[in-house]
Amino acid sequence: MFYHSEKKKIRGWKRHKRKIERWKQESIDLDMDYLRDYQRTYVKLWIHPFYGLVRRNPPVWYKRLLLDAMMDVYLAWYRKMKKENEDFYLKMWLYDPHFINSQIVLAYKDCLEFYDKTFEKRKVHKDFPYDKFNSLKEKLEKFEWELHVDTD
Repeated sequence: MFYHSEKKKIRGWKRHKRKIERWKQESIDLDMDYLRDYQRTYVKLWIHPFYGLVRRNPPVWYKRLLLDAMMDVYLAWYRKMKKENEDFYLKMWLYDPHFINSQIVLAYKDCLEFYDKTFEKRKVHKDFPYDKFNSLKEKLEKFEWELHVDTD
């Protein structure tokens, strides 16, 4: 009898940790020219080997690093948009259990309501899973979290 696992061993964690920093640096600078032209933008966690044809969830410690980087990008975008003196929609969408699908979305002007009906609001209240991200709890509590259902 053979043992077969669908999981593939991932090597080079130091390299994969550097990919988070690279993603953060590429994403943190909001392209205002693009935003003014299209009035909405987003950034996804396109980090190989987790985001590809076959998407895999990274381990919890790696998710914490990703979430920390996402919050830094979110806050940088927030500061930049505050200077615009326009109403805007800026959200961090965290998917659970498919964390690697998470993204940060931004819309303003004519596209302000573009993302309003993307998700259904969950009828039963459930708290944010702070226990998964213990080391980031203080930072996470500064955000207002709402639970929605991805119907796709």
